[in-house]
Amino acid sequence: MALELGRRGVPSLVIEKEKTIGGHAGTYACKAVDGHCQKCGACLVQDAIRDIREMPQIEVSVETTLAGLDREGKEIVARFKKGEKEGPDRFSALVLCHGFQPFDPAEKPNYEYNRIPNLITGVELEQMMKQKGNVFRPSDGKPVKDMAFVQCVGSRNPALGRPYCSQVCCGYALRMARQIRTQNPSTSITFFYMDVQTFGRDFERMFWEFRDAVYWIREIPGDFFSTAGDRVGVTVEDEGEIGELTFDLMTLSVGMGPSPDQPVFEKWLDLRQGPERFLVSPKRGGIFVAGSATGPMSIPDTIANSRATVTHVMDYLEERS
Repeated sequence: MALELGRRGVPSLVIEKEKTIGGHAGTYACKAVDGHCQKCGACLVQDAIRDIREMPQIEVSVETTLAGLDREGKEIVARFKKGEKEGPDRFSALVLCHGFQPFDPAEKPNYEYNRIPNLITGVELEQMMKQKGNVFRPSDGKPVKDMAFVQCVGSRNPALGRPYCSQVCCGYALRMARQIRTQNPSTSITFFYMDVQTFGRDFERMFWEFRDAVYWIREIPGDFFSTAGDRVGVTVEDEGEIGELTFDLMTLSVGMGPSPDQPVFEKWLDLRQGPERFLVSPKRGGIFVAGSATGPMSIPDTIANSRATVTHVMDYLEERS
């Protein structure tokens, strides 16, 4: 958002409550295989962070929170809090880009998340790959001989209030699996899944190229447990038979949910939710919502959505003037 506005000569202030900009996507690992890009979008985020720091039209304030938002005539009044300092400022338009929240598997007790040492989320695997460059067992730091991905964790589950597909889980899991197998050809990888969602221009091609390199079980495990040697065990029904399988490491491909910051924005600005409980962009009164704050989407789709939102912002600013 800020980059596109800056390129059109519009100055902006970026408010970030964390120590650095980039959000969740800023922590994701590049998933290139043998130097070939897999179109995950992680590099696009790093490029954007660099460009934002270099663009004079953009001011960034990190470790800053919003203490309030209100409309006064044609202006948006924002009250910021940074450390012990707090004060208001006025803007012509406001774009909420507060992102999403990864599903917490602890909300569903059968996963035994945080109780089984080598059961992690896709977010944690991303961070491991970025920091260490390979995959290891958290319990002892040993290389992984066999591992599994469990898809649709916190997605496509009406009982959790999450009936929607998060659109990104199949893609990020398959890209990480491909990278892991390339670095560790002897590592066996299994996917537990409902069905494969082929979002993105290049995903279907990648899926068919890599499909035979992993084991596919069209079943979501019911029970998760720890076994000897801190292996992760699951109970599944495969081809009509119920059995137990164990792995050195298991990754829960967690879906996307609304940000915990969303309720306060709804209250301050009288915003409404869409059918998936994310915010609907009002596109009125100088207030806009962009990216994954409006619903699950990939990094490339978030960038495209943000560029489209910039067009609406520019139209509003022109009408306002």
